[in-house]
Amino acid sequence: MTFTKRSWLLAGTFTFAAVGLGAGALVTQPGCASNCGSNCPPSQVYVGSIDNVELNIYNIIGSGPACPAPEGLYCTGDETTTSCTHFTVAGQAQGICNVTIVFADRPTEVLHLEFGPPIQQGCCHGYSVLSDSVYVIPDSPSGGLIFAADGGSSSAVTEIEDGGADGPLDTAAPADSASTADSASTTDSASADGGAPDDGATD
Repeated sequence: MTFTKRSWLLAGTFTFAAVGLGAGALVTQPGCASNCGSNCPPSQVYVGSIDNVELNIYNIIGSGPACPAPEGLYCTGDETTTSCTHFTVAGQAQGICNVTIVFADRPTEVLHLEFGPPIQQGCCHGYSVLSDSVYVIPDSPSGGLIFAADGGSSSAVTEIEDGGADGPLDTAAPADSASTADSASTTDSASADGGAPDDGATD
């Protein structure tokens, strides 16, 4: 079943309630007495499919003071029928975490997340989520950008057209990579001849 942004928003409260239950389970803290851990503010962000559809994610790269270590960003599934349907981001500090998601079947997207101060509520732990806490990756490459489950906005997402499946090297500076290479080539050519251009060469 393929969801686009519009069809997901029209899916009704049943689907959103299911996502809410899943997100609530993510933030429940172990070792808490009674049910105090079930009422914690969000300290993790869920990113992925909402109907357990396998996603063609090639790499996930975090950048920023609030990001977890690289090994803390990985795609997982139900481990029975799927192996990569979603991932979660738990803030490790107050501040920004930019998450680059490199797809094999669509352009690379960067999700801009923000975490606030440590949660001060009972036995709850972690850093509070200031951005949305659930983001949906459309199942189909033609389904549009990643969007927030609450409201359907893609304002926290930047698309990188030249990212693709080549990996993180292409996401560093996709717009300037060609001009940088040309500049380096021109510099090498000039320095090889003592600074004089080759005969017959034109700029």
